[in-house]
Amino acid sequence: MSGFGRKALVSGLVLAAVVLVAPTLAEPVTPAGSAVEVLAPPPIPVTPTPAPAYAQDMIAAGLNAAAKNLTVGAAVLDMTTGDLQVGGSTEFYSASLSKLMLVVDMLDRDDDLSTSDEQWISRALSLSDDNAMNALWSKFDGPDAMTRVAASLGMTGTETPDHPSQWGETVVSPAGFARLYQHILSEMDESDRDQIVEDLSAAQPAAADGYHQFFGLLGQPAQVYAKQGWMYYGDKLYLHSAGVVHDDSGDYVVVLMTVQPVTATTTAQAAVNNVASAMLKVLATTS
Repeated sequence: MSGFGRKALVSGLVLAAVVLVAPTLAEPVTPAGSAVEVLAPPPIPVTPTPAPAYAQDMIAAGLNAAAKNLTVGAAVLDMTTGDLQVGGSTEFYSASLSKLMLVVDMLDRDDDLSTSDEQWISRALSLSDDNAMNALWSKFDGPDAMTRVAASLGMTGTETPDHPSQWGETVVSPAGFARLYQHILSEMDESDRDQIVEDLSAAQPAAADGYHQFFGLLGQPAQVYAKQGWMYYGDKLYLHSAGVVHDDSGDYVVVLMTVQPVTATTTAQAAVNNVASAMLKVLATTS
């Protein structure tokens, strides 16, 4: 697999408040070559307002709970107010998070879906089935779909994979994925939104490849649905958990992206669980 490219960098996020920490890359950046195409909408002015204290506290608690060998990027978006807080690293390989991006592009374009396509979507989101993703990626213009959905939504820190077949090497950011969920919950057609939420809510402990996917947000005692991601890349292990937490005060998008040295699965997932637990503990006591 190749290093990070710069083929479809997108900037801008339409949210009520954005507080950014100085960016750090989760991986070294390898130049993409002499041909660089920047696909970005004009910047949209955002009037800065103070981020809510609970969101700041959630990010701080998560980063403080991270082990020394764990690189973390996180975002919290209050769906009621539109307030966003992000912290930590800003770019990661997507692993299976790109499956959700592809499905959003397919549904937004109102593609003519067959029964098999619908089944592939369900398996890609609930069981994180790679075979389902491979079929959809090939049929529905996967590489360009990453560019389309990122550009149309202003998903900051999103880049298409250097190699068009490597959907797990799409580059994503916590802020960008918070924007994706905001679109799903507040802007998509109601039936499309319900389809995505139902498929994510149908996640099982064992994914299609047998990997235990109840870590991060899905490893917590909370009302939550999420898209999980995991990928071994050289001596690195990417573990992501991005979803929606519900309580009596409303819905909160929580995005947790991580990379760490390859180690035992239980040890690696425990490190991510500690971060998620610290974040949700703050939310439970302040929301």
